[in-house]
Amino acid sequence: MTAANRDNTTLIDVLDEQIREAEAMLQALALENQALLDNDTDRLNLAGADKARRVESLENLEQERRDLTAALQIELSSVDATDAGIKWRELLNLIDECRQRNQRNGSLVRARREQVLGTLKALRGTETEIYDARGLERPARSARRLGSA
Repeated sequence: MTAANRDNTTLIDVLDEQIREAEAMLQALALENQALLDNDTDRLNLAGADKARRVESLENLEQERRDLTAALQIELSSVDATDAGIKWRELLNLIDECRQRNQRNGSLVRARREQVLGTLKALRGTETEIYDARGLERPARSARRLGSA
């Protein structure tokens, strides 16, 4: 086996590992989504930690892949019919799906945050109408601390 073939095999191995990590990231995102829907903070924390590990692993593998493609002097986006090109497209599709799921989870987090803020405003006795007719935020009229009469 020539050095170029060995390097190409190593590149395919790295791409395979990136694909496995991206698939694991999809699983972590699914667990995060379910934890958000169930309001399960323990599982949400576990999923967040798993996501962080997956991101770090994907970043390390991406650096390794970049080093290998530079050494081989190839650009995967221009390689179509080879195993590496096929795996590269698969990886890009997985990463795009991860991005979409992460955005969906982020939307859930933002919605929950708005619910909590709305509840806190109601508990504090602040005005329920947040915006005036011009679309500007209204100042709170009757803010008071909890427990005060």
